[in-house]
Amino acid sequence: MIKTTWTFRTGYAGAFDDEIYISAAADIYDAFEKYTALYTWSPELAKQEKHASPWIYKSEDWLVFSVTGFFKKNTGDWWYCALCEEGRILFTGGGYTTEEIPGAGVNRSDSVGWGYLSDIQQIGDHLYACGYSGQVYKRWGINDWRHMDAGLLQDPKTPMEDTVALSVINGPHENAIYAAGYQHAEWLPPKAFFFNGRQWFELKLPEVAERIVNMYVESEQRIWMCGANGTLLLGNATDGFKSLSTVDDNQLFTSICKFQDKMYLASNLGLFIYDPNDHEAGIQKVVTDLHPDLQDANIVDSYDKVLWSIGPKDIARFDGKKWERIHHPDNPRIGEE
Repeated sequence: MIKTTWTFRTGYAGAFDDEIYISAAADIYDAFEKYTALYTWSPELAKQEKHASPWIYKSEDWLVFSVTGFFKKNTGDWWYCALCEEGRILFTGGGYTTEEIPGAGVNRSDSVGWGYLSDIQQIGDHLYACGYSGQVYKRWGINDWRHMDAGLLQDPKTPMEDTVALSVINGPHENAIYAAGYQHAEWLPPKAFFFNGRQWFELKLPEVAERIVNMYVESEQRIWMCGANGTLLLGNATDGFKSLSTVDDNQLFTSICKFQDKMYLASNLGLFIYDPNDHEAGIQKVVTDLHPDLQDANIVDSYDKVLWSIGPKDIARFDGKKWERIHHPDNPRIGEE
């Protein structure tokens, strides 16, 4: 293991109350160096496997920007999944296995030229991935990834200003899938699409919306999207979407989730909260009982009774009453520098 401090890129907290899965970049390298540390923070797993530290580590010579969990109901098997921008996926669960999405990425020998991949999610019983040029893939089985982007996938020779980059994919079930992101035009206009089980449709978004970065599925009727310049949208493909932000909201919202009936948003300006039952209160900065307060936030996720905030350097969990900061052993302890 290399000696360095770490910057946390993304994370997933959908497995257990006391466990998170995180991808991290080594600070001794350039930000786009193809190297990622994949950490599982789990005191219980460390105890079971007799690790001295709750931080369990595996490195890959990849750039990983999206991680998720994958649960097979028919077998009860569970994996963490890490998606490389080049279309490689690492499965972690009782061992390690790797798969590749044919034709994806930029620098692989079989890359067609559509561009990088950006997000991986489980929807229904399958994994889905999306990325540049309207790429969408569905995993049908082991090493069996297939396009499901008819009508979305663009020619690799499409001019950059016309290229659509899909940042996120999610949905309540496999006949209601949303994919969203932006167009590579001058001001990065938002783009969102809906798959009804047969074909894709482009969605009309509010004029004030900007680049879509992330999404949260509360129910089939309540799909949340967030993104640049304070963009916060709520709606669905049937009824349309409405904007919930104001002209005073200028954050870059990078992640959103629901916890105890409120919506939490990670951003470049920290962690924020929005109460759907009190729209007049607006989007407010979260104040914790940590000392010092949360330093940054990039990903917010929840599982059962715990909310997680994962920033480039600061990780914390909230049980609804008290915040707890999680220190990484290779990074300076926040508040003790």
